[in-house]
Amino acid sequence: MHEPEISRWTLIRDMLIFQAKLAMDAIRDLLLSPVSIICGLIDILKGHTLSKSYFHKLMAFGQQSDSWLNLFGNHNKSAENTDVMGSQKTKVDVTVDQLFLQVESLLKDQHGKGGLTASAKASIDRYLNKIVANKDSGRVK
Repeated sequence: MHEPEISRWTLIRDMLIFQAKLAMDAIRDLLLSPVSIICGLIDILKGHTLSKSYFHKLMAFGQQSDSWLNLFGNHNKSAENTDVMGSQKTKVDVTVDQLFLQVESLLKDQHGKGGLTASAKASIDRYLNKIVANKDSGRVK
């Protein structure tokens, strides 16, 4: 059975989106780490209940941001998650994937109009084709 090939531009797009999402995830983690410690200490010192717990509210925010990022998930699924405070589902209105789709749509429109992205794409294609040709000619020798 013949497996379909992935286009060069689809792979480049997917790699760039993944790297951007990894960067956002890393920044979120760096910010949440000290904030979670502070929230936990405040909860301990004030003796907060579960419904008033800053730490558990932060965990709910973390779950929502995971759904928003959708780092490894299917980009076509709607992002839903379970709230830490209960079992009700909360739906994320806008995801990173939707934002990237809007940007991609804008770039495709510009490309269709023959704008800057069309000439940039052509230049990158020529450069990548040269790299592939050089790599292939190196194997023959």
